[in-house]
Amino acid sequence: MTKKILILILVIVPVLAIAQNNYFIKGKIINENNLPVPGASISIVNNSIGTVSNEKGEFELNNLSTGEYVLEVSFIGFKKERLELSITKQSINDLIIILNEDIKTQEEVTVTSNRRIQELQTINKIDVDLKDLPVTVHSIDRKIIDQKGAVALEDAMKNVTGVRTRNTYGGFQHFHIRGMEQFVLLVDGVRDERHNISQSAPSTNLAAVEGIDVLKGPSSVMFGHSALGGIINVRRRQPTQVFKANFQSSYGSFNTRNIMAGAGGAITDKLSFRTDFGVGSSDGFRGLSYNYTNAYLSLKYKPAKKHTLQFNIQANDDFYSTDTGLPVLPDGSLVTGMDPLTRYNDPQDFLKNKRVDLQLNYQYQISDKFKLTNLASYYVDDINYFSTEELSFTANQDSLVRSFPFYFNHQTKPFQNQLELSGEYKLGRFQNKFVVGHSISILDRKTFRGNITGPGKNTVVSVVNPTLNQGAMSIEDNRYQARMEMVNGFFGQNWFNFGEKFKALLAVRVDLFNGDYFTNQVDADRNVTSEGDVSKLNIVAPTYRGGLVYQPIKSLSIYTSYNTYFKPTRRVAPNGDMFDPETGYQGELGVRYEKNEKFSANIAVFSLARTNILQGIPGGGFENIGTGTSNGFELEFNYNPIQNLSVRAGYSFAQTEIQENKGDLAPNPNAGNRLPFAPQHLVHSWVSYEASTSKLKGLGIGIGANYTFDNYTTNANTLKLDAYYLLDAAIWYRFNKYEIKFNVNNITDQFYYRDAIFGNQFFVGPSRNFLISFRADF
Repeated sequence: MTKKILILILVIVPVLAIAQNNYFIKGKIINENNLPVPGASISIVNNSIGTVSNEKGEFELNNLSTGEYVLEVSFIGFKKERLELSITKQSINDLIIILNEDIKTQEEVTVTSNRRIQELQTINKIDVDLKDLPVTVHSIDRKIIDQKGAVALEDAMKNVTGVRTRNTYGGFQHFHIRGMEQFVLLVDGVRDERHNISQSAPSTNLAAVEGIDVLKGPSSVMFGHSALGGIINVRRRQPTQVFKANFQSSYGSFNTRNIMAGAGGAITDKLSFRTDFGVGSSDGFRGLSYNYTNAYLSLKYKPAKKHTLQFNIQANDDFYSTDTGLPVLPDGSLVTGMDPLTRYNDPQDFLKNKRVDLQLNYQYQISDKFKLTNLASYYVDDINYFSTEELSFTANQDSLVRSFPFYFNHQTKPFQNQLELSGEYKLGRFQNKFVVGHSISILDRKTFRGNITGPGKNTVVSVVNPTLNQGAMSIEDNRYQARMEMVNGFFGQNWFNFGEKFKALLAVRVDLFNGDYFTNQVDADRNVTSEGDVSKLNIVAPTYRGGLVYQPIKSLSIYTSYNTYFKPTRRVAPNGDMFDPETGYQGELGVRYEKNEKFSANIAVFSLARTNILQGIPGGGFENIGTGTSNGFELEFNYNPIQNLSVRAGYSFAQTEIQENKGDLAPNPNAGNRLPFAPQHLVHSWVSYEASTSKLKGLGIGIGANYTFDNYTTNANTLKLDAYYLLDAAIWYRFNKYEIKFNVNNITDQFYYRDAIFGNQFFVGPSRNFLISFRADF
């Protein structure tokens, strides 16, 4: 009997408990115009139960018991609503909740939009909304950088449609945009001249970075020479009147350790600051280690309403061990016994980068319609490099000869100044905006080279279990190559507003480029012992931009543009003259669609051409190989269907080709081939969601993929890097002001080659790796 009663209790009690929690609240969220409000957040105060409204504005809260409840409903642009509800004997059905517009919140959204216009003004040179301009711009914000655990610039740039990232020799970062490697890197609008001289350079970590914007296509008309594929502008964190601070520490695979921290706020009512620093180190995949230290300070002073003065200083001291890759056989395979995880560099190899850069920005608001801006900058950059670059097989292919130890020390010291007057005026009944200006760049670049001696030079190491340290080597400077350049640029741009449906953009620029190039002999202390002959380069280069925007409806923009480009080659032809500058153009047709803050998409079709391309020839020197083209299209979209759910993806197709030579040029044996390191297909995606209600509040997850199509390593197209995809993910938990996050990259542990030098020395991409981090925001 007792047993039966116990069974009865075990059955009835759960049934009663379920009955106590079998009530629900159903309803619909609408606005003042009786239209549904999808994506609204509905939660019960002091309870973990919550949900969001669907596309019809409907919602349902289940598993409720009898009692008193306070229901809270919120959505961006509307005032928060609270309702007191009581559940006694039955559920609540067909509840209608009307949200009223919040003017203050709408103003905040407008402020956010205006801030975005200001951020893009650096690369667009005019304070006009992107939807009204005939340009293609893709951006990465700090949220994406943090979610993906990106530390280096190349890591962040993998999230930009149509950009092929590269890293050679351990720390030199390259970026191919729309199949072309000619681009200009800006830091807060200031040119980093290293990339347009050498195509690549090391970049310190992203501790001070707020976001990255990429303007596609030729941009010489606004930023001077060398911008064919596009402009990459790195935006650093700015001073604020409101106190903000952050701290992040992480540890991961390969003994990777990073610390980043920063703070900013008001010092007085007229002076504000922002400071950031980052330190980190890693033993690295395949022993490719690094150490970096950087610090940044920005001071913003506003002595009067019309005057603003901002001073920025950043310094870094970074070290990278170098990597020369793995020499592959003519069919692209590894020789028998070669371990892909072995790095054959000498332990004495190094890449060091020290840099200090200064910026002083003054703005004078002349009136409501006119503004004067002057941005002056100067930096000192030192790249010191020594590496065993070339690896050659011995006859029986069981050993490697370190046949080309290479040393240089780049010292780059450019002064730049940009003076601009911008404003707006009326043309008939239409408002127009303009900018005119002058820029000057004075470059002092010296590259020291020298003799390499010692028993470790040109040594032989075994393919299997090599002894990497084969003896000491020493370097003694004996010469430096100098580039002394002055560039004066005069430019003007006008944006025409022809009403709600039509806008146009016209810009023109003339650059006066003057350069002196020579090689001086020096002693061991770098004192000049003999001066070399000077080769001069003088160019007058006009460039221009024209574009039109058509907006059949407010959310849709159809645009077309044509842009030109030039780049000084800085190379001496066999007859002693300087080679003609590279020139190029892009035609583009694009469609941009933006629907509130929830959905945006951009598709662009482009045709790029680059002429007077130089190629190195055996035995030294260069030759003109003619023209290369890139034709294709890009598609990118961002979708936020509900609160805290973000879908971001992009696809690009670029068909590059080396053209037949014309005129007096010799026949090109590579005509019809693809340009090197220019994959036809590139895909990136990232989907993230963070719960904002229920017991899972603060729990987030992100997952994404990158796909890179096969691409050749030389103009001859004899060897290629196979296509590969990478799958990455992150999971995090945010509570109050703190966050714990776990990242895993290359989830499927794909083996792939990501880059190459000398055509046949391939770089292996990192295997599956992890990173756990802790972050606090105040």
